[in-house]
Amino acid sequence: MQLAAGHLSDALGIMVASHTENCSECRSVTENYEHLGGEILESLDAIDISPDFIAQTLAKIGDGPVTKAPPLIESLMVDSRLPKPLQRFLPDKLEKLPWSGFSKNIQQFDLAFSDQHYTARFYKIKAGKELPQHTHKGHEYTLVMDGAFSDEAGSYHTGDFILADTNTHHHPKAHADCDCICFAVTDAPLKLTGFWGRMLNPFMG
Repeated sequence: MQLAAGHLSDALGIMVASHTENCSECRSVTENYEHLGGEILESLDAIDISPDFIAQTLAKIGDGPVTKAPPLIESLMVDSRLPKPLQRFLPDKLEKLPWSGFSKNIQQFDLAFSDQHYTARFYKIKAGKELPQHTHKGHEYTLVMDGAFSDEAGSYHTGDFILADTNTHHHPKAHADCDCICFAVTDAPLKLTGFWGRMLNPFMG
């Protein structure tokens, strides 16, 4: 409903739009909300406005704070595995992104539309490798982009959407046949729970 009404932040909006592109059930629900919103607008009584209303509105917009829009990437290297809402923000194909991280087994790529409330990034887990055992200090919205992974709750494949929160305690592991790449949006850092993880928590920010 919030996506249809345009009320989501850039990070969450792109996450939900990316999921609905390949989920016919969620796309149908979103379209129903869009149609409902249109019908509500059509049912409203017309309101007279002053002749200079548009000029006054534009003047107020001009006086307001300037917000920087997420940069768009003009690239011919479009990765067909990516949903359209994500393609325009990446400079190259998934394999050629400037990945970084503590090890070659677990890496990340930060996305340009993070803000003060949400962090958006890609995670890449090498085939057969696993993330440290952890929980979450807030919410984590995850969309599997390529490959698959499993945790204590089940197995997730390309296109699956997962919501984790403070009640989630898991140890995600990529399937052995290929690397797993996920698009994740979080509103708080992870909290590592294993022995070594607890030592690293002060550095997780």
